[in-house]
Amino acid sequence: MKTNAEIYFEEQMKNPEFRVNYSFAREKFKLEFMLEKLIENINNDFEKTKLLKQAKKIEKYVSRICLI
Repeated sequence: MKTNAEIYFEEQMKNPEFRVNYSFAREKFKLEFMLEKLIENINNDFEKTKLLKQAKKIEKYVSRICLI
């Protein structure tokens, strides 16, 4: 059985404008989280190779979401 919140969300997702805004908000959150983690690791003096790997991961992610 679905909760009222799940039912409401499904109804909202039928609206194309809401669906687009929701998708953008999710992608923005993911990107902000990845950048926050990278900054945290820079501040904690992580190895340069690990930082570069994280930066490349973010770069690929940005490229992917720009193509959507």
